[in-house]
Amino acid sequence: MRVTIRSPHVTIDQDQRAELADAVRTALAHVESRVVSVQVLIDDSNGPKGGVDQRCECVANCGKLGVLRVEATSSDLKKAVNSAVTKLRRAAEHAVDHKRGERKDKVPHRRA
Repeated sequence: MRVTIRSPHVTIDQDQRAELADAVRTALAHVESRVVSVQVLIDDSNGPKGGVDQRCECVANCGKLGVLRVEATSSDLKKAVNSAVTKLRRAAEHAVDHKRGERKDKVPHRRA
């Protein structure tokens, strides 16, 4: 799985990029074979003004499962990233389960 990180308005060093890529790979480890690539966009909409404006958007190309897009916003960049990665993991699990026909919200029909 290829992980691409873009941060046009936020300075992120190589260690932070590696940590973020590892977090994405770890979160999607059990569905990795279904995920072709993930693009992560880090943005700070208010710049140095502060506030709840640190945004992380993740877009995963999951081949036949389609494209998954999630985002999270927080005053702390690490929280925004962790929240977005968690949402992406859940969305990927849901997509895989749905493709398999394993809907967790339904009780299996029993025949008498």
